[in-house]
Amino acid sequence: MRKQGVRAIVVALLLVASACGTRLPNSAFAGDQGGNGTAARTAGAKAATAPGAASGATTTTAAAAAGATDPNAAAAGGAPAAGGAPADGPNQASDTGVSENEIVIGNITAQDGVLGAAFKPPLLGLQAWVDAINDQGGIHGRKVRLETCNDKEDRTRTLQCAQDLVENKKVFAFIGNNTRAEGGAAPYINSQNVPVIDVPITNAPYRFPNYFTIYGTPCPRDGDHVCGDDQSRNTSGIYRWFKSNLGVSKAAVFYYNGVAESEQAANFTQKGLQLEGYSVAMYGVILGNPSFDQAVQEMQGNGTDIIFDTMDDGANRKLCDTMQRYGFSVKAKVSTVVAYGDSIGTDFSDVCRNSIYIGGSSITYSDTSNPAVKAFRDAFATYQPGAPLHEWSLEGWGAGVMLSDYLNAAGAAPTRAGFEQWLNSLNGYTFDGLTAPMSYQPKDVTTPTTTDDCFTVAQWQDSAQGWVQRTNGAECDDGTFQFRTPVSERGD
Repeated sequence: MRKQGVRAIVVALLLVASACGTRLPNSAFAGDQGGNGTAARTAGAKAATAPGAASGATTTTAAAAAGATDPNAAAAGGAPAAGGAPADGPNQASDTGVSENEIVIGNITAQDGVLGAAFKPPLLGLQAWVDAINDQGGIHGRKVRLETCNDKEDRTRTLQCAQDLVENKKVFAFIGNNTRAEGGAAPYINSQNVPVIDVPITNAPYRFPNYFTIYGTPCPRDGDHVCGDDQSRNTSGIYRWFKSNLGVSKAAVFYYNGVAESEQAANFTQKGLQLEGYSVAMYGVILGNPSFDQAVQEMQGNGTDIIFDTMDDGANRKLCDTMQRYGFSVKAKVSTVVAYGDSIGTDFSDVCRNSIYIGGSSITYSDTSNPAVKAFRDAFATYQPGAPLHEWSLEGWGAGVMLSDYLNAAGAAPTRAGFEQWLNSLNGYTFDGLTAPMSYQPKDVTTPTTTDDCFTVAQWQDSAQGWVQRTNGAECDDGTFQFRTPVSERGD
């Protein structure tokens, strides 16, 4: 997970925006609810460790729920539910989607579409969290019911998903949404005052007040402008880490020509690299038919030693295949989160595979020495048997952990407004030790200035048969640059 504003898009699938769709009646979307009504689908199974409190647990603060890794979260967790409702006592039907014995959450994910199942891993992690929680008795005596909707990467469907989940399923909040078509529903969801914990593919969580990226953000969210002024907030720590630890200085950045989100991310990657003293060559390719021969020959000639990109997984594999043909390698091929899974060991060429790094802020799912990661791995093996491991699944699990920390703090009377109040007050939150410290505290930025920057780096290694954590957990640097770049889309 990333702490830094819109920079999270650089590790996401940055693809062409879907065309605007008209609003259809709910009946037009019947039958398209993927995984609808998921609660404890494997109720007989038991996870070795589950996050959150079991049935009848007493109220805790967020700091107690998250453990010693969250020293700054106590103030947030101590806040009562909105309206001053007491945290302890008999459970109340305190808000939409909340009853005495159940809380209903929603999720919109592109489970299939143009990119197949690329966006699905966070949903698998969230489903594992729901099943693990429910097999432990729920949270404060409430079971969790997960209602999901597959928007197939289509903006019209995304809006219909949102309308059905809000108006018919009466969800308390959206947790772990992951779709590039989110802009089709974001203004509607915001108008309904429904909280959203989002995997940030678009700029919606950097614009709308009720949207919260799982990576945290220093952006003010006024509903009208991304980060208050349509300028993203970005930091340079990850680029400094590669320069300091690998001795690299000549970078190439690949992006999709004419794709606003991809170009936006490439622009702030270029600026961050330049602030850290790199020379940078930019390479635009065509979405759907990228060609890399000329670029690889140029990189081979000019001594490029590190590659960044804002492309999808298929284009990355094609780039690596082209590098293989020319016998060209780099010290680091910094890839996107979509490649952050076990399939890297079979899908990427020899010349690339062991130089692939992923920068972010979540601890790699391979690090089972971390108790929070082990809890995820144990539950995922139990409730998603046979599903491929992926970092996005760990982050979907983390979105559930965040909800459970709030529900433990709210106790008998959780509310939407209380949830948003709790989220906005977080500072130094780590999802029970899964991530670098993150915050939703807005910052004013003079371009460029210095700031604290916390991140993680992992590398694929055949010798380890998986990912190896290259940072010592999450590393923080308080002298990195924070800078602004114009946004190319507005989350709608």
